[in-house]
Formats: sequence, structure tokens, C-alpha cells
Amino acid sequence: MFRFHVARLLRAREEAEGRVIPLRELSAATGVSVSVLSNLASPRPGATTNSRYIEALCRFFGVTPCELLELQPPLDAGGSCHVDALYPGTAQPPETPAPPPPTPEAPATAVRRRRAKRS
Repeated sequence: MFRFHVARLLRAREEAEGRVIPLRELSAATGVSVSVLSNLASPRPGATTNSRYIEALCRFFGVTPCELLELQPPLDAGGSCHVDALYPGTAQPPETPAPPPPTPEAPATAVRRRRAKRS
């Protein structure tokens, strides 16, 4: 799950410009709807969006995606981004390996087996 820092970045931009920037203005500048911006600026986790919106917001705020959002829960101590490390307890058991393919039979053996089935 990602946590977005839109509200923090918006406050910083407002302080730098010395004015309030309404979500409508941010929406007009980025092409991201006000409702999506409201969800991303909310402190509730679980907001979702697409890469086009992430790019537009990064360009508006002049930041990288790493500054716009962070992965929650954070990566484990080893820096793993594997799903098992991010969501423990949800891993599927490993699949059993498939049996090796049968070896091709000699033509005479195959013919004898077919004849034996007919009898």
C-alpha cells in the first residue's frame, strides 16, 4: 500500500508562494480530478491512483515519485521488496515441481502395447 504526501507537498508549496492553493487550482494544473486529489491528500491509507497522475503531481511539485509517495509497510531490514516481506503470512505454498516428461518409447514397444490393449 502507498502513502501519498500530497497534503504535505501542497502545504510546502503554499508556504513558498505565500498563498493558499485550492484543490481546484491543483486539479486544473495537473489534470487530476479534485476527488482524486482529495483522496490522495487524505491521511487515510489505501488511496489508489495511476502512473499518469503520479507523473503530473511530481511535475507540479518538482519532486520524484519517492518524495510523493512511500511504501507502507516499509521494506524489511534487508531492503527486500518481495511480496512475502511486505505482506507476511499471505505467501502461497511453493508449487510441487511437475513430473519429468515421459521418455519416448521405441516404436516396437508402442506397437506391442497397443496390440496388448486390443486383446
